[in-house]
Amino acid sequence: MRYGFPLVAAIFALSTSPAMAAAAPRTATPTLPGASTSQMLLCNSPDPARAIIGCSAIIGGSVTPELMSVAYSNRGVAYQKRGENDKALADLDSAVKTDPKNVNAYRGRGDFYQAIGEYGRALQDYNQAIVLAPKDSELFVQRANNYILSGDAIHAFSDYEQAIALNPKSVAAYANRGEAYRVQGEDDRAIQDYDFALKLDSKFAPAYVNRGLAEEDKGDLARAIADFTAAIKIDPKMVSAYDERANAYEQTGAHDRAAADIAQALKLDPGNADLHKLR
Repeated sequence: MRYGFPLVAAIFALSTSPAMAAAAPRTATPTLPGASTSQMLLCNSPDPARAIIGCSAIIGGSVTPELMSVAYSNRGVAYQKRGENDKALADLDSAVKTDPKNVNAYRGRGDFYQAIGEYGRALQDYNQAIVLAPKDSELFVQRANNYILSGDAIHAFSDYEQAIALNPKSVAAYANRGEAYRVQGEDDRAIQDYDFALKLDSKFAPAYVNRGLAEEDKGDLARAIADFTAAIKIDPKMVSAYDERANAYEQTGAHDRAAADIAQALKLDPGNADLHKLR
């Protein structure tokens, strides 16, 4: 059984392991006294270099503990994106210490620990975040993902259920629960969850890829190819969709189409040639 598209957080940013994505800052940097608008915009930038500049300016100024904590958290995520894990963890620790009531500080540090495989420490942070925000469905999705990665399916499915109860329109909860079912070999239940996730968001390409994998596992190559193709139409740069469609084509005997998809995957991701081969 292979993993498909990584498990994702509710904003679908979902990873460093085969099943999880590194988190991006989840909230816009608040407008509070002590920091300029340009500093706050930089601090909340998805570009790590820009975020580090903006957040460092805020941290070096005279601001409220709430804003200081946000700046530390955002800069920690930026350092993590650059692979500077020591600096990332130092900032994420500072975010929690500066404002122990900052839910996103615990969430961000939990994401960091999860990304490096420290699932026990990640769980502690997600637990504390949930204590502070027990109605946040995304937190339950993230903790469920962490349980899956650590091999605890029982608690994971309980958290996915809670996330859905809190937010019945949570695409993340259905999509991630579907992937959890799939990797356990429960393809029919997985497909049901992917169906519902796509009903909620018909443009969510990863769900098409993972549903295609479940269909392929069931031997329904025609439906699998259709789903991989749907994912590519939504996101023509999704390398995994080309890889998976190539393998499905190969099983049907469409060797030329399989080779063309592998060639496209290599074109999009030339630095990982070993990953783009027919199984």
